[in-house]
Amino acid sequence: MSFRFFLLLHVQLCLFSQLPGEVLEKQAWEKTSPQSLEDLREIQSQLQSLLPEAEKSVVSIETGDGAGSGVIISPEGLVLTAAHVIGSTGKRMKVRLHDGKRLSAVSLGGSELSDAGMLQIKGRKDLPFAPISAKDLSSVGDWCFALGHPGGFDSRRGVIVRLGRIIGKKDETMQTDSRLLGGDSGGPLFDFEGKVIAIHSRVSTQPDQNFHIPIESFHANWDFFRDQSILTLESLAEGGFLGISCQESARGLLVIGVLEGTPAEKAGIHAGDLLTQMDGKFLSTRENLTISVSQKKPGELVRLTYERDGNLLSSEIKLGRRSEE
Repeated sequence: MSFRFFLLLHVQLCLFSQLPGEVLEKQAWEKTSPQSLEDLREIQSQLQSLLPEAEKSVVSIETGDGAGSGVIISPEGLVLTAAHVIGSTGKRMKVRLHDGKRLSAVSLGGSELSDAGMLQIKGRKDLPFAPISAKDLSSVGDWCFALGHPGGFDSRRGVIVRLGRIIGKKDETMQTDSRLLGGDSGGPLFDFEGKVIAIHSRVSTQPDQNFHIPIESFHANWDFFRDQSILTLESLAEGGFLGISCQESARGLLVIGVLEGTPAEKAGIHAGDLLTQMDGKFLSTRENLTISVSQKKPGELVRLTYERDGNLLSSEIKLGRRSEE
């Protein structure tokens, strides 16, 4: 195993040019790029120290329609995965633990927008689990590793490990060069502290086209998913409608566009406003806002709190119907 990891790390070193001015006190995996053979050994050692526990938390999900992956995040068997793996709420399925044991599970909720999904393993309170990052603090260039069961569970092979780096981040999507394959969907992406920072979503034949759901998409909609709710394109069309486009920021959602004639425009929402709350609840992601609005019916009133030119404002808005806008 050590030789295999060494080769992987050697390839990674070739991919990233060495930059001057690194702070010597940093851990090797915190540097912009490895600068020595010792850095490579340190990265390899850290990865190998994290793998034994991380691998135990990864499950293979058998739905009857195919196979996917997931990660256990509580001893009671709460599993994060991809929405396209579970398909719908209340669906009975089987999961395989790292040791091959098959357990019964049921799908909870998810979102077709971000592809985030949850399921619950039944009847266990002592399962190995992985810690999840409380907040997405990752940056482009950070080292990471992907785990999963490509092609389904294989007792002879076990969990497959792919080392890589974050190469792109945009709202509900994270991109890495940790190569994913069919069956990896729903598996975890770990940082170099051993915490889950994202869930695998879309795979590609291109080595750098690997897309993941940031952990923030789960945190922002935790109760919605746990309550066995699914955001589908159909439910999105039937729910309420505001008529704005936003960009995520650390303090809320920055409005970058308002459609003419929509409820948002009629209420006086402008491009440049920073949305912070809807009905008293903090808005952390675009999907968070979309889910909150789609759960309301056209004609219902919501209260948006937002900042404009340093002032805190609030507007009551009567939601419209998407098909009418």
